[in-house]
Amino acid sequence: MMTTLLKKVQRWWKKALWTPTTEEVTAVYQANLKEKEWLAFRDRFLWQRLHLWLWLGLICLLSFTLRNIYDYFSPLKELVKLPLRTQGLAINFAMLLILLVCFALHKTKFGRRRPGLLFLGSSWSISLSSQLFATLKGFALPDTLGWSLLFLSQATFMPVRWRLHLLSQLVVLVYYFGVNWGLRLKTIWPNHPEIYNVTFILYVFWLCAICDVGVYLYDCLQRSEFYARRELESAYQKLETAEVKYRSIFENAVEGIFQSSSDGRYITANPALARIYGYSLSEEVTVNFTDIEHQLYVDPQRRAEFIRLIEVQGSISEFESQIYRRDGSIVWISEKAYAVRDEKGNLLYYEGLIEDITQRKQAEEALQEQFNFLQILIDTIPAPVYYKNSQGIYLGCNTAFAASLGLSKGQIIGKSVYDLAPKDLADQYHQADIALFEQQQVQSYESSLVYADRTQHDVIFYKATFSKADGSLGGLVGVILDISTRKRTEEALRVFFHAVSHDLRNPVLGTLMVLRNLLLGGGLGTGGEGRMIEFGSPSSIPNTQSLIPVSRSILQRMEQSGDRQLNLINSLMEAHKSEVQGVVLQRQPIQLHTVVADAIADLEPMLVENQATLTNLVTVQLPTVNADSLQLWRVFSNLIVNALKHNPPGLFLQINAINQEDKIYCTVSDNGIGISPEQSVQLFDLYYRSSNIDYVMLRDRNSVSLGLGLYLCKQIINAHGGEIGVNTGLETGVTFWFTLPITAK
Repeated sequence: MMTTLLKKVQRWWKKALWTPTTEEVTAVYQANLKEKEWLAFRDRFLWQRLHLWLWLGLICLLSFTLRNIYDYFSPLKELVKLPLRTQGLAINFAMLLILLVCFALHKTKFGRRRPGLLFLGSSWSISLSSQLFATLKGFALPDTLGWSLLFLSQATFMPVRWRLHLLSQLVVLVYYFGVNWGLRLKTIWPNHPEIYNVTFILYVFWLCAICDVGVYLYDCLQRSEFYARRELESAYQKLETAEVKYRSIFENAVEGIFQSSSDGRYITANPALARIYGYSLSEEVTVNFTDIEHQLYVDPQRRAEFIRLIEVQGSISEFESQIYRRDGSIVWISEKAYAVRDEKGNLLYYEGLIEDITQRKQAEEALQEQFNFLQILIDTIPAPVYYKNSQGIYLGCNTAFAASLGLSKGQIIGKSVYDLAPKDLADQYHQADIALFEQQQVQSYESSLVYADRTQHDVIFYKATFSKADGSLGGLVGVILDISTRKRTEEALRVFFHAVSHDLRNPVLGTLMVLRNLLLGGGLGTGGEGRMIEFGSPSSIPNTQSLIPVSRSILQRMEQSGDRQLNLINSLMEAHKSEVQGVVLQRQPIQLHTVVADAIADLEPMLVENQATLTNLVTVQLPTVNADSLQLWRVFSNLIVNALKHNPPGLFLQINAINQEDKIYCTVSDNGIGISPEQSVQLFDLYYRSSNIDYVMLRDRNSVSLGLGLYLCKQIINAHGGEIGVNTGLETGVTFWFTLPITAK
C-alpha cells in the first residue's frame, strides 16, 4: 500500500515539475494545428450542407404550403381532423420567412463563421413554430411527422457535430414535454389526450438516437478520413519534396550516376556521367552505348571483371579503369556499383556511381615521381638519413643508413630501434625520440652507433618532427653524422696545443725575461740609446769567450718581437679554446662608456705613434648592459688596433654608441683606405688574411698576424647575444658595428 502511494506521489511530482522538450512542444503544436484544421473543415462542411438543407426545407415547406392553399379552396378529407388547419397556412408562411432569413444569413460572414448557430436557428424555427401556435390554441401538438422529417433530413444532409443535433432535438422535446406539462395541456386526440405515452416516447427516443448515432458515426468516420487524407497529402508532399530533392541530386551530382543492364547497355545516366564521357546530354549516353564492354573500356576484360566481382561480393568499390571518351581521349574512372534484384533474386540491372579520377591518377604519378626523386636525393647523401612514424617505427631510410647497419631497406622498414641496436643504445635513442615528440622541435645530441662491422662510432644525431596534412604529429626525420674522425682530430689538436703551450710559449717567456732584465740594467753596461751593452763577465765567462757589444735599440726590438710572438701564441691558444669550449663570460651590469674610455687610455701610446685622431662619442646617458667588461674591452681594443695597423699614419677614428629599442648599437669608424665587399664577407673567419697588396703593404712591416682578432671579436659579441658586422666601401673607410642587449629591468 505504501509503495503504491509513493509511486503515485512520485508520478504526481514528476508531472508537476515536467518540462516539455522541444520535440514534445513541436508534436503538441502540430497536433493542435491538425485539430484546428479539422474543426475548420467540419464547420466548412456544415456550412456547405446547411445550404442544401435550407433549399430542401424551403422546397418541402412550399409543397406543404401548396397543399394548404389547395385545402383552403378544396377541402381535403385527410386534413379535416388535423389541428391548426386554419392556421397551417400562416404557420407555413412564417417558417418560409424564417428560412429566407436563414438563407440571407448563410451568405454573410456570420453565417460562415457560425454555421452551428445558423443550424440551430433554422431547426428551431421549423420545429417550434407549430408548437407555439398549438400552445396559443391551448393544446399540445405531438408533431411526429414534422419531427421525423426534420431530424432525419438534418442527420442525412448535415451528419457532423452530433451535439448540435442533440441540442436541437432536446430543446423541442423539453418544450413539448415541459411546457405542455406545466400548462396542463392535453392533446386534441380523443384516444390519446395525454401528452405522452410509452409508444410515443419510444418512437421519439429511437428517432433521435438513430439520428444522433448516425451523425456521430459519420462524424467519426469523416474525422478519420480527414486525418488520413491529411497524412496522405503530407506523405505525397514529402514524396514530391523527396523526389524533387533526389531529382536535383541526380541532375546536379558531381559523380556520374548510372543504371546498366546485364547485356551492356546504359538504362539511365545523369548529366555528370555524360560530361565524364564527353557528351552534352545524358540521353546521348543511353542511346550511343549499346556495348559497354567494347565501347567504353580500354581493356574490354574490365567489364567481365566488373560483373564477376559484383556476383562474388554483391557490390564493388574503387573499381578503377581506363575508358575512352567521345573524342577518343583516355581518362581514368572509379566505379562503385551493386546489383539490383527482384524478390526472386533475378538480376534487374546494375546501379552505381562513376567518378573521374584522372587528375588524382596524375597527381599520384607526380607524387610517385617526386617520391622517387626524393628517395634518390637522400640516397645520394653520404650521411645516414632515416624517418620514423610517431610510434617510433622506421618508415624509410637512405642507402647510407642501410649500409652503415649492414642491412637492406626491407629489413629496416617496419622495425623499431630495439630491433636494430643494442638495448642500452636503443633505450637512449627511444628516450630521445619521446622527448622530441613532446617538444616537437629540432633536436641534436652526441651518442654512439654500432656499425655493420660491429665497431662503435661516435656520432651526432640531428632530428626534427614533421606533421601530417591534418596538423597531427606524423613522425621524425633524422640525420646521423659520424664524428669519430673529428674526435680523433680534436684529441690530436689538444696534444698539439698542449705542446705549443709548454714547448713554444715557455721559451719565449724566458727570452723576454732575460731581455727585460738586460734593459733594466742587468748587463755590463748601461748605455743609452745608441750605446753599447757588453754581454758576459770576466769572472763568469771563460777566457776563450769574448764580450759581445749590443745596442739597446736592438734589445728593444728583440723585446718587441718577443712580445709579438707571445701575443700570437696566446691568440692561437685562445682561438682554439673559444672554438672548442666557447667564450666564457663573467657578466655584470656595466656602463659602456667606462669600457671605451679604458680601451682608449691603454692604446694612447699607439695612437700617438701612428699620429691618429680618435673621437669618443659614447655618452654616460646610455643604459647599462649585462656584459663582461674585460671581453668588451678586448673588442674595442682589437677594432682600434686593427684600424691603426691596416692604415697609414694620420688616421681619423670615431667611436659611437646609440640606444636602439632593446639593444645598444656600437660603431668604430675610420677614414682609411677601406676594404672591398668581397673581402668583408670573410673578415670574421678564423685565420683569414686579406690578399690585398695595399692592405698588406700598409701594415707595420714588423707585425705578424694570424687573422684571429676579428674572429675573437665575433665570438665575444655572439656570446653576449649580439651581432657584429662591417660596412665597407673602397676609398671611403671602414665602419665596424656590433650590438649588445640592454639589461632587463
